Amino acid sequence: METVIDLLNEASTPHPPLPGEAQARQALDPYCQKVAEALSGAFLDELLSALSRLQDCYTSEAFRRGFCLGAALMEELGREGYLTG
Repeated sequence: METVIDLLNEASTPHPPLPGEAQARQALDPYCQKVAEALSGAFLDELLSALSRLQDCYTSEAFRRGFCLGAALMEELGREGYLTG
């Protein structure tokens, strides 16, 4: 039986690229190159920092929702008698 720590560790371990991810990144490359050529490094650093902070908000919320969903599922499974221990 896996422990909670094992499950959290597995969930936080990087996984192989998603299907289609490599192709999508390749298609994006020319646009990223043009943006990098057109804008200053300082501006790009500030832009990417702001975007990263926004992405952190989305990631934290997605984790919170998934965690709550998992907890609710475990509670329900326990009530239904599927979990023992």
